[in-house]
Amino acid sequence: MTSRFENLILYSICTLIWGSTWLVITFQIDSASPVTSVFWRFLLAAGILFAFCFFKKQNLKYSRREHFLFAAQGIFMFSVNYMLTYIAETMISSGLVALSFTALVYYNMFGMRIFFKKPITKNVIMGSLLGGLGIVFIFLNEILHFDPSSQTIVGLCVGFLATLSASTGNMVAQKSYQLRIPVVVTNTFGMLYGSLFTLIIALVHGDNLAIPLTGKFLGALLYLALFGSVIAFGAYLSLAGKIGAEKAAYTSVISPVIALVLSSFFENFKWTPYILVGVLLCLLGNVLTLTKRAG
Repeated sequence: MTSRFENLILYSICTLIWGSTWLVITFQIDSASPVTSVFWRFLLAAGILFAFCFFKKQNLKYSRREHFLFAAQGIFMFSVNYMLTYIAETMISSGLVALSFTALVYYNMFGMRIFFKKPITKNVIMGSLLGGLGIVFIFLNEILHFDPSSQTIVGLCVGFLATLSASTGNMVAQKSYQLRIPVVVTNTFGMLYGSLFTLIIALVHGDNLAIPLTGKFLGALLYLALFGSVIAFGAYLSLAGKIGAEKAAYTSVISPVIALVLSSFFENFKWTPYILVGVLLCLLGNVLTLTKRAG
């Protein structure tokens, strides 16, 4: 299997799965708090990964310094990021929250430059500018009718903060990749530490940690833990290690398009000509950023 084909497979796994998870999240927050939902999601995901590691006889003995990296990744990527994401979804549609995650491209691009001295190529810059212009078109109505008290604006701001937290986790994961720590190990411990941090937040906040015993919640929990967390994050972090976090972040541009389509069916999201133009610009920026030549 060629490297390019491997990257395409990993990229497709991330975008297709994450494109659907934004909607599935709403199946959880209908019956449990965002913090409780995130706690059980990543505790279950960590359990699945630990079982996999034991079955594969994966080495799980690491130094205190490496566990610090796992904990940092877990807190930013699997806890704070998702608690804020779930909260944002209580304010605005899942498709709009997904769109706020396109900012991951910019955060990761500058993060890789600042922390890993990785140059920003012309293709990445031009692709990002097109993607940014696309976002302006998508949110043009909110921009033209700006209301600082609007729930949409607040929800988007929470979404952007969630994305910043995710990018911080990406930078930590990139360091782990450079140390040649297997992705399955960083994810296993990261999700465990992330769920424990979320548990602390839940206890401090006084959230009810009981699992709603409904088919809707349990089905969503299993899908989000296994597919949205174990499989998708494994694919994403493998992709980020191979092509760089700044390019892998463009999965956050394709998956929102899928999320918007699902949102239009299940949440009455309305398409407009501006939104359509914005989505096309994001897609064009995606293609340009991932083009290998030029720099």
